[in-house]
Amino acid sequence: MPDDDKQPGGGPGAPAEGDAEEMLEQEASASLWKENRRVLAFAACVLVFLTVAHFTPLEAWLKSGQQWKSYIDEFGCVAHLVFGLVCTLAVMLGMPRLPLCSAAGAVFGFKEGLAISWISSTLGSYGSFLLARWGGRRVAEQRLQRWPWLLALLTAPSLGRVILVRQLLVPGVVLNVLFGMTSVLHRTFLGGTLLGYLPLNIAFTLVGSGLGKESFADSLKQILAALAVVNVVAWIVLRLVKKRRQHPPAASNRAR
Repeated sequence: MPDDDKQPGGGPGAPAEGDAEEMLEQEASASLWKENRRVLAFAACVLVFLTVAHFTPLEAWLKSGQQWKSYIDEFGCVAHLVFGLVCTLAVMLGMPRLPLCSAAGAVFGFKEGLAISWISSTLGSYGSFLLARWGGRRVAEQRLQRWPWLLALLTAPSLGRVILVRQLLVPGVVLNVLFGMTSVLHRTFLGGTLLGYLPLNIAFTLVGSGLGKESFADSLKQILAALAVVNVVAWIVLRLVKKRRQHPPAASNRAR
C-alpha cells in the first residue's frame, strides 16, 4: 500500500496502545493544569483591571464600553452573523478560539457570546477538517512528529476520544488536520468537537463577559465561575483517563 494511504498509527514508529494511553494520562494531566494556570492568569489580569477601573476614573471607560455594546445590539442578527463568520474563518485558518470566546463574551454577553463562539469555532474546525480530507495529509504527518503519542490514539478515534483530545494543549488546527487524516466519521468529529469545546468556551466567555459588567461583584462572580468550570473539567477528564488505563476498551471496539 502506498505511504499516502496509511492512517496514523499504522507506521512502525507508532507507540503501542498501552503506551499511548499512559502518555495520554501524562499529557492530559500536564495540559489541564497548564490550562488551569492560563485561565487563572487571564482571570487575574481581568480582575486587576476591573478593580482599578471601578475605583478610578477608568470607570468612565467601562461605561463607554456599555454604550458600544448598545450600539452593536442595534444591528441585531447582522452583528451576530458577521462576528460568527469572522470567528469561523479565523479558527479555520488556525487562530486560537479561546481569545475569540472572550471577545464574544465582552461584546455580546455570556449567553449570546457563548452560542456564537461555540458554533463558529466548531464550524471553523470542521472547515480545517474538510481541507485536510481534501489534501492536507503531508502537512499533518509533519506536525504529528511533535506529538507521537497521538499516533495510536487517532488510529480509530471514537466520540469519547475526540472529546478527550480536545481538552489537551495541542493547537486546535493541528488536531483538525490530524483528524482529517483518519477514518473518523464526520458526525463523530462534529459531535466530539462540539462537546469537547464547550467547557473552556464557557470559561473564557464568562471571563470576557465579566469585562462588560457594570457591577464589580457581578464581574468577580463570573471570573470565579470560570475558574470553577476549568477545575471541574480537569477533575473529570483526569478521572476518565485513569479509568481508561485501568479498563482499556476491547480490541473489537477500537477497530470500529
